[in-house]
Amino acid sequence: MDAQLSPTTEETIYCKSCSAPATADDQFCADCGYPLKGTEEEQKGFLMDKSYKELNLEEAKKQVKKARNAMYYVAGATVLGGLIFYGVNKDGVLLLVNAILAVLFAAIGFWCTRMPLAGVITGTSLYALIFILNAVENPLTILSGIIFKIFIVGCFIRGIKAALEAEKLKKELNIG
Repeated sequence: MDAQLSPTTEETIYCKSCSAPATADDQFCADCGYPLKGTEEEQKGFLMDKSYKELNLEEAKKQVKKARNAMYYVAGATVLGGLIFYGVNKDGVLLLVNAILAVLFAAIGFWCTRMPLAGVITGTSLYALIFILNAVENPLTILSGIIFKIFIVGCFIRGIKAALEAEKLKKELNIG
């Protein structure tokens, strides 16, 4: 009978940062990079850095939410504007175009919950395209509602920056 080698059983430990299993021989957690055999100072520093990144991620998510809400504001303003122009001009085509644009902005707002960066960039691009087309058709539209336009563009720009930051932090924190 052949002598069977019993498999070596290494002691399983769990990461203090992410609770992933590791062996006692591991220097760092394979999932999050926590210094399993680091000094107490290195371990505390890692955990503090992780907490800081998590706080920044939450703040970035709040900014993305503001950009998403701006999509909804634009959708509402588009519907309202379409109804007002329809009441004045009785132009059904303009009402239909505004209704389609409102649905697009609302859909992009919903899309921002799943794909923040792509959604905010798409919404910003659509808003800019509409702004440019309106300005070509009637240059006076540049000034009408300028405060609202500045507010929306500011939300979109902060949203893009925040979505980029959130993606970077998610990669650093190994979050899907």
